[in-house]
Amino acid sequence: MKKWFAPIMVSLALGACAMPTAPKVSAMNTTPHVAVASAYGFADTVAKIRQAIESKGMTVFAVIDHQAAAQKAGLQMQPATVLVFGNPKAGTPLMAKDPMFALQLPLKVLVTETDGKVQVAYVPAAKLIAGSQIAPADVENTLAKAEGLIRATVSAPQ
Repeated sequence: MKKWFAPIMVSLALGACAMPTAPKVSAMNTTPHVAVASAYGFADTVAKIRQAIESKGMTVFAVIDHQAAAQKAGLQMQPATVLVFGNPKAGTPLMAKDPMFALQLPLKVLVTETDGKVQVAYVPAAKLIAGSQIAPADVENTLAKAEGLIRATVSAPQ
C-alpha cells in the first residue's frame, strides 16, 4: 500500500495544478470611467454641466450630492455630485433593441473635487455598449455626443 501512496499523491497534486484558476482582475482593468479635469470650480462645473445637458433637450432626472448625504450620516468626504440624465427619445430605441441595456441608462456624470482639483468622470459610450447588442453606430449621435458635450463644457474657453 505504501508504494502506491506516493504516486497517487503526486498525481493528485499535478491534477490540482492543471485545474483552471479564476482570472486575476486588476483594478486598473476594471475601471470603466474616463476622468477629465475641469477648468472651473466645483459648483460652477456642476451648474455648467447641468445647463449644457438641459440646453440639448435632455432631462436631468436626479442630482445626487454624496457629500451632503455623508454629512447627514455624520461622515466627511470630498465634494462629489452625480447628475443622472438622458433623453427617452434616444434611450428607448436602445433598450428596445437590448432590454438589458436599461441597466446602463440613464447616463451619469460625476463631479468631484480632491486636493483643490475638480474632475468630471463618466463611462464612455464604447464601455457602456460593450457586451450588449448595441453597435457603435447606434450611439454615435446620442451617447457619444453626450461625452463630447461634457468634455467641451468643462474645458477652458478657447
